[in-house]
Amino acid sequence: MKLKTILLLFLILLLSACQQQKETKTPPMFSGEQSDQGEKAIITGKVFNRDVYPHVKWLEIKLLDFYGNETKHSSPLTEDGMFRFEIYPITVREISFVPVEDRIVIAPGDSLYIEKDFQNISHTHFGGTNAELNQHINAFRNKYLGRYSQPFELSFLEYKERVKEQYDETLQKLAVFQQENNTSETFNTWAEKQVSLDYYQTLFIYPYQHTIRTKKELTKEEREKYYDFVKEFEKGVDNSMMMANYIEAVSLFSRYKVEESNPELFEKENVNSSWNGVLEKMKSSSENNYLSQLASAVFVSNFYLSAHKTDWIDSNRTMINETITDPFLRTTINNKYNQVKAYNANPRVYSDAVLGRNAIEIHGSGSLITDSANIVKHILDSNPGKVVYVDIGATWCGPCMEQMPYSKQLHEDFSDKPITFVYLWLDGETERGKNIIASLDLPGVHVALTDKEWQDIVKRFNTGSSIPYYLLFDKNGVMVDFGNHLIPSHPDTKKTIEKLLEK
Repeated sequence: MKLKTILLLFLILLLSACQQQKETKTPPMFSGEQSDQGEKAIITGKVFNRDVYPHVKWLEIKLLDFYGNETKHSSPLTEDGMFRFEIYPITVREISFVPVEDRIVIAPGDSLYIEKDFQNISHTHFGGTNAELNQHINAFRNKYLGRYSQPFELSFLEYKERVKEQYDETLQKLAVFQQENNTSETFNTWAEKQVSLDYYQTLFIYPYQHTIRTKKELTKEEREKYYDFVKEFEKGVDNSMMMANYIEAVSLFSRYKVEESNPELFEKENVNSSWNGVLEKMKSSSENNYLSQLASAVFVSNFYLSAHKTDWIDSNRTMINETITDPFLRTTINNKYNQVKAYNANPRVYSDAVLGRNAIEIHGSGSLITDSANIVKHILDSNPGKVVYVDIGATWCGPCMEQMPYSKQLHEDFSDKPITFVYLWLDGETERGKNIIASLDLPGVHVALTDKEWQDIVKRFNTGSSIPYYLLFDKNGVMVDFGNHLIPSHPDTKKTIEKLLEK
C-alpha cells in the first residue's frame, strides 16, 4: 500500500511537472499560431474644451514595434470628450497617444485615466495605475527636447566632443529634476534610457550624415576613437522597458557591427549582396544577450518581414527560434510574420482598406466619402488593366535620385508592356524641382504632390515620411507590394513586375 501511494504521488508530481513545463513554454513563432498577448491594459479619459480643435474627432494609440509595424488603435471622441482604449502592451513599454501625448509608458494590467485640456495642450493630468510616472514623463518632456543641433560639417572627433558636453549638461538637468520631484525608480529608468538613447543615436548617425555632406570618411584611427562609445551603449540596453527608440538605435548598432566585419556589404556596387550570413553575426554581436536578440529580431524584421518575404524565415526558423528567446521579441516578431503571411495570401483585403475601396462597406451606403487627396486611387482608376509602379520621392533626396538611372532602365525593359510608371514628387511644384525633373528626361506620369496629398500618403500607406518609397499594383488595381525595398536597382523588383505582367 505504501509503495502504491509513493508511485501515485510520483505520478502526480510528474504530471504536475509536465503541466508546469507546458505552461512556461516560450510562445510559438512562425507556426501560424497567435502568440500570448498577456494582460490587457485599459486607457480611459476625457478631453476638455474640444471646440479649440473641433476637427479632432478620433484619438489614436500607436504601439511602436519594429520598423513599419506600428499597431494602431483608434477611439472616437464622444460629444462630452470621453474616450476608451483596450490594448495589449505585452511588456512595460512606451506608446504614442495622438494627439494627447507624444509618449506615455504603459504595462500589462494597467488601468490609466487621462485628462487633456485642448486650451492647455502642454499639460496632461493622469490618474490610476502609473499616474505619477506618466505625470513626471509629461513634465520632463516639456523641458527636454533631446535635440543635438551641432553642425554636421564638424570633424568627427570635434562633433563627438561637443555632443558629449551637451549630453553631460542634460544629465545634470535630469538629476535636478529627479531631486525636485522625488521621482520613482521607474521614471529614473525611463529618463536615463531616453536621454542616453538620444545621445547614442546622434553619435551613430553622424558619420553617415557627415560623409554625405563632406565626402570625407572615417580613417581607421578616427574610427577606433570615435566608436569607443559603443561599449557604453551596449550596457544600457535591457528588457526592463521597451523604448520606442530602441529599434532605430539597434538598427544603427547592427550596421556598425556588420561594417566592422563586412564593409563591402554597404558599398554601392554590392547593393544586392546576400545578407544570409548576417543573422549569425547578430547572434554574437554583443556580450549583452538581450541586445544580441534585439539585433537579430531587428534584422529579421527589417530585411525580410518589411519586404514581405517569409521564405528565408521558414527555411531558418529553427535557428531564429533558438536565437530569439525573449517573450516580447518573440510575440512581436511572430505577430508581424502572421500579418505578412496573411497579406501575401490575400493582398486585396489590405489593399482595399488602404485605398478606401471598402469605404461604403465600413461607413454605410448613405455616407459621403470624400477622398480628393487620395491621389494614388485616382491614378489607378485612370489606368485600368495595367500594372502600376509608384515611386514617391523628391529631387533633394540623394537616395531617390540615385535610383533614377535604374528606373529609366526599367522603362526601357518594359516599354511595350501594359505598365504605368508613376512619380510622385514632394518638391515637384518648386522651380528647382521642375527643372531637375525635366532634365531627367524620364517617361511616365509625374505628379507634383500638394501638402495635403503627401500627408494623405504618409497616413494611408504608413510610410513614416520615409523616401524613396514604392508601391506596386497588379492589373486589377490591387497593391501587391510596398516599401523601401522595391528600389528599381534591385533585381527582385524587375522579377516581381515580370510576374505581374504575365498574369
